[in-house]
Amino acid sequence: MSNKDLGSSFYELKPNDPAYKILTQYPVKSNTTFTAYYSGRNAFMAVFKDIANKTTINKIWLPSYYCDTVINLINRNFNNVHYYNIDPFHFNNDLDITEFAKDNDVVVINNFWGLSSFKNYSCHTNKPIIIEDHTHGWLSEKCLNSKADYCISSLRKTYPIPLGAVAWKPNSKDVLLPYKDTNDLSIIDAHNALLTSMQLKRQHLKRLKDPKKKYLTLLKNGESLLDLSNSYIKPEDVLIKQIQHYYNYDPNPIKNRNFKLAINSLKTSKNFKVINREGFTPFGLLLLFKDEKIFNSFKSWLISNQIYPAHLWPNTSTNIIWRYLLNLHIDFRYNKEDISYLVEKINIWIKNNV
Repeated sequence: MSNKDLGSSFYELKPNDPAYKILTQYPVKSNTTFTAYYSGRNAFMAVFKDIANKTTINKIWLPSYYCDTVINLINRNFNNVHYYNIDPFHFNNDLDITEFAKDNDVVVINNFWGLSSFKNYSCHTNKPIIIEDHTHGWLSEKCLNSKADYCISSLRKTYPIPLGAVAWKPNSKDVLLPYKDTNDLSIIDAHNALLTSMQLKRQHLKRLKDPKKKYLTLLKNGESLLDLSNSYIKPEDVLIKQIQHYYNYDPNPIKNRNFKLAINSLKTSKNFKVINREGFTPFGLLLLFKDEKIFNSFKSWLISNQIYPAHLWPNTSTNIIWRYLLNLHIDFRYNKEDISYLVEKINIWIKNNV
């Protein structure tokens, strides 16, 4: 018998685990050369260094709605940051970055929840340098066939690894990206804390021990240490091998199956919208609210039923009316019974909150 735990952070997986066997049923081959980093933020710093080695960066353009920890990192290191307006829940490719960005500008474009479409600027002359962030759309069509100058993706919310990210240049023969030769104890300590947290969480879920408070403390400490990292050192060989192992498997087929199972049984609610786009696989079961009190009530209900959602980017300010976004992981860790349990609890809440 194991403890139930839906929607939250990864635990350590082993080859005999059902979740591992399910994921590895879906190998994917790529000719892309990826450079591995400890974190997506480290990958960003490496990409900016690679750009700065070749040109003088004029302006850096970030989406108005974006991950606050990435925004803080870039603002901490650059004084030329600007923002362009974006609706993170409107996925058509009507954004034209050439309307505001010029030659020698750098524009970060985010693949929101794996559902975004982008214009192709490869034929434009004097275009800005484009970095695409595919953290929430790893192995999506836009990720696999990117026309950008650079791409990055954090992988630690997609695969069972304590830390890990990749950067690549999808349309360049010069594929290598740099590492910084320095000491970064913050990122190493973060990795060790998160690794131990995953190992202890496995013990908790398998009822071998009950170290829940300890693994949650380590998880929190690891995230805090991650914020202190300001470099892009080469990861330890063990982590690089983990990253290279897992990115050869596609998490999207099972995620897509579980998403369809969920929405086919989920009742309609006036209190939230399900974020979806036909023909795409979303990052998770994404529910969007406009009322903060109702959002918090729903979140508390889930937690009371051992379902642990993530409030995505709570420190990102926006004027969008529907702006409280909750994500529930529905990846290869979860079978049909797990999804049925999840939907059952959501439907009970819907019935009690008409």
